[in-house]
Amino acid sequence: MNQVTTVLTVFNRLHYLPSQLKAIKDQSIPSDIFMIWRNKTPYDLQYPCIIYQNETQHFNSLYGRFYNSLHIKTPYVFIVDDDILPGKKYIERCIEFSKKENDKVVICHYGVIVDSNNINYRTAEKVNPDTFLEIPTQVNMGGQGWFLKTELLNHFLDEYIIDESTGEDLHFSFSLANKNIPIFILDKDKNDKDTWQDLTLGERGADDYSQWKNNPTHYKTRDFLLKAYAEKGWNFSRDRTKKYKNRLV
Repeated sequence: MNQVTTVLTVFNRLHYLPSQLKAIKDQSIPSDIFMIWRNKTPYDLQYPCIIYQNETQHFNSLYGRFYNSLHIKTPYVFIVDDDILPGKKYIERCIEFSKKENDKVVICHYGVIVDSNNINYRTAEKVNPDTFLEIPTQVNMGGQGWFLKTELLNHFLDEYIIDESTGEDLHFSFSLANKNIPIFILDKDKNDKDTWQDLTLGERGADDYSQWKNNPTHYKTRDFLLKAYAEKGWNFSRDRTKKYKNRLV
């Protein structure tokens, strides 16, 4: 049985899809099953995959990929944004780390560490794809890529969605926190690109298609959502940092 199903999200960056597919196929533990979640016209792929095509701009493209992944049968699922290009050993390292944590952990590409005394998305400490960590680091919110035991996806349904147009990463992070399931960003070796979460170190995520560049209300909306989830009881403590020193380098 295959270990991993990879869910790729194509929103505006269709031109990155071939290189992203190759990066997944070249993994030391490759995904033999692909699901492509996109909004626009079909793409003639040279890989076996399932394409889900949607016409809506928001709910289906952002939240729908999580809902639709609930029927995945492989032990693990890897949901990836369209600006991520993982190194060859990334999935292998995710599986190893997940097993060390008894598969009760979600591994992300991007993270936010929230100060409970100053709940502000824009000023919160960020762990970006170009951040080199010496050790795995726990964060409050994770995004851009999600590697997890497939059964943990059920928690995506646990909480009421505040805004269906954006913030699926905040919604999922809040839901996981309420179940005491931590989110981690893995360390990476500067001299070994195979260990990197994103070979572009965030370069693609800073292109002209980026929401944080094009949407003038991006930070305002995310700050509103962060505070709204805090009012619903989001606890920003990171209890499991005792095992991993929470140091950014």
